[in-house]
Amino acid sequence: MNKPILEKIGTLSEFGTHTPWYVAVHPHPLLKKKYSYVIAIHYVLERNPVPIADFDSCLFGCYSTPDQALNAGVEQAQSE
Repeated sequence: MNKPILEKIGTLSEFGTHTPWYVAVHPHPLLKKKYSYVIAIHYVLERNPVPIADFDSCLFGCYSTPDQALNAGVEQAQSE
C-alpha cells in the first residue's frame, strides 16, 4: 500500500484501559477520485468482511473526499 493521503492517531479510553487506534486514508483501489480508509486497533489492522477488492482486504468504504474517509474511519475507531 502506498503512503497515506491523511492519517490520524488516537486513544480510546474505556473502563480504565487505553486502546490506541490509527486511521489512514488511501485512494480507492477501483474508483478514481474516491477514497477509502484502513483502521488499526491496538496495532492490529482490521480486515473488511466484505473486501472492496480481492487484493486489498483492509480498505473500508468509498468516499468523495479524503476528509470524509478520515472522519468515517475515526468514527469507527472510536466506536470499537
